[in-house]
Amino acid sequence: MTFYNWLMEFIDVDLPIGDFAKDAKNDSNFPKNVSSWDALADYITSVNPRNAELDVIQNVFNYYAAEYLE
Repeated sequence: MTFYNWLMEFIDVDLPIGDFAKDAKNDSNFPKNVSSWDALADYITSVNPRNAELDVIQNVFNYYAAEYLE
């Protein structure tokens, strides 16, 4: 399962992961096949270099990675 598809499972969750899922869905350029934190972080910082939520996003990716990448 891709990170994007996994993330979309949380789109209705009223927590930061749900907020990020909504942002990703509304971003037509969001990488749908990202497979590493570095690639995702590069994209996020290219869109918003001072993203205050980067730590939250990294935690979200780590949950995905623990389930699907290890």
